[in-house]
Amino acid sequence: LKTSIGPRWGAAILLAPRIQRRPSRGSSASRHVMAGVFAKAEEADVGDLFGRQGAQVLPTPVSPAWYAANERSWYGEADIAKMTKKEKQSKELIACSMTVSYAPTARAKCRRCGESIEKGSLRLGYPFRWRACEDAYTLYLHPECYVPEVFGIKEKELRSKVFGFEALNNTERAQLWRKMRGRGREAEASSESKKAADEFAKGTIGPGVDIASLPKVKVPSELVVPMLPFQREGLAWMCNQETTEVRGGILADEMGMGKTIQAISLLLSRRQKGPCLVVVPMAAVLQWVSEIERFTKPGSLRVMVYHGAQKARLATEFKKSDVVITTYQTLETDYRREMDKTRVTCKWCGKLFQPDKLKVHQRYFCGPDAQRTAKQQKTEKKFQDAAKKAMANMGITSGGSSSSSSYSPPTITNIYKDFMKEAGVELKAKGYWGIRKEVAERLQSGPTSGSRGSRGDSGGESLNREKLALMPPADLRNLCQAKGLDSIGKKADLIDRLMDFTVRGTAKLMASSSSSDGGARRHQPANASAGLGRQLLAKAKAAAKASAKAKAKAKAQAKAAAAKGKKGAAAPAARPANGSARTVASSRAAAASASSSGKGTKGAAASGKGTKRKAAEMEEEGCSAETYEGAPKDLSGSPLHT
Repeated sequence: LKTSIGPRWGAAILLAPRIQRRPSRGSSASRHVMAGVFAKAEEADVGDLFGRQGAQVLPTPVSPAWYAANERSWYGEADIAKMTKKEKQSKELIACSMTVSYAPTARAKCRRCGESIEKGSLRLGYPFRWRACEDAYTLYLHPECYVPEVFGIKEKELRSKVFGFEALNNTERAQLWRKMRGRGREAEASSESKKAADEFAKGTIGPGVDIASLPKVKVPSELVVPMLPFQREGLAWMCNQETTEVRGGILADEMGMGKTIQAISLLLSRRQKGPCLVVVPMAAVLQWVSEIERFTKPGSLRVMVYHGAQKARLATEFKKSDVVITTYQTLETDYRREMDKTRVTCKWCGKLFQPDKLKVHQRYFCGPDAQRTAKQQKTEKKFQDAAKKAMANMGITSGGSSSSSSYSPPTITNIYKDFMKEAGVELKAKGYWGIRKEVAERLQSGPTSGSRGSRGDSGGESLNREKLALMPPADLRNLCQAKGLDSIGKKADLIDRLMDFTVRGTAKLMASSSSSDGGARRHQPANASAGLGRQLLAKAKAAAKASAKAKAKAKAQAKAAAAKGKKGAAAPAARPANGSARTVASSRAAAASASSSGKGTKGAAASGKGTKRKAAEMEEEGCSAETYEGAPKDLSGSPLHT
């Protein structure tokens, strides 16, 4: 790991051990783990890191360990001690050291050699825990990278210590064991490490590049600061890279070693006809501008910052600059804007796609010939389950869905179609815009001649709330009168009345009105008897009149009891004739008469005066209920109406 600074970065990257995750600075355990890993790496030579002894930097497995196949998770001894007996039985834990399986993808990497594990090939997995407070997870190895010194599994113990070994056939078992004890990958790694060590000792990077034999490059005269030896060496290497087929490279010096100075010297040494683009983070833009001004003579490099709202105007001045500095975000924005010009519209859904993405879109997702694969159908099933759960939370039943698909997500369109279906209107269009078009056509066409049946026909003209909302109140009143409904009320009440007529039918509405009105309907005109709101208003007036009579009777009884002046509690006021409870005014009058009954005639007279005042208040209340005159109110939507 002890490498020189400068262009010999390749060996430094090659020798760096692979660490699973970057530990936090505040964790002492993590610092000890990292210190031990690097200490082992420094003690070993280049060949040992790629040989058998390279297993020293392998993360230590959890031992003993138990594997839960249904959860694909590992448990250590401390985890088992915290479990109950029932939890152990439900997880079906199996004591083992490793697992063997076929790699479903090529994303996993070997923890020893660092190479990807090919899809469909056998791989070994073992448990690892980064911290004691975290759960154990699986690290994978090539069977050829198995190290007996770490795991110590013998051939006779494969069945008991390697989960999944019994699922293999005899040929696969033999191949697995042969790879586990073989040394082919180790020999190949040893030869590669020896070659890398030789190149590192000679000071070469890549095939045929000898840094010592590279031609010396003169430090540009425009540079006002001297360059260090390793910086001049890096300048020579970068100038040589520009002449090769690679046309560039990666300068991986440590922070603060002068990478910016080397890059500026490269720009001065190899002048280009056009401007050079420098893409840096936003925080480094001003740093680059200041260092160019600081380390070069005035006028050596003309710098332009391409960023912000004025970048469209600055784009015409590129040819006047030697260095154009921009940010990653600006570069991405301009790239997306240019790529959007090449997008093509899908003829089925109207969305924009790149030509290569449009083929995939029309093959699997959109159009009459689109057919999804088995994996995509599984994804659709996942969306179906999520849609059903959302519909259950929103109180939407899937049985009333009017969509022709196997499931109906709770979208605005599907909810609208469900409500319209309940109102007796079947919408056949699909999609938001299709439904809007169908509704507009229905509104323009209006009611058909066949739907204009008789007044008592419940399956007559099909009304919908959208059409009624567009009609003026005068037309709504005329429509209510034509259908024999009450035409008094606000526009919203008229619409609700017409929708109720459409859904339930005229027969049910007339039956309910006749049962509530009794025989009085026969002595009223036809239009008046059909008004449900007027009937309810008449009922309310009759109830108010009966309540006023009951209050007057209670007042008379309370006055008589107060005049007698008997000792003890006065006779309680009689309940109203209709069985309703006593009013607050009558209760107060009774209490006043009871308190003054034992105090003689003077007290009775005083009580009588109070009773008269209460009676006057009651008369006013009764008068307001009996002599109510004004616009009739529709009480059909009242929660007290049954």
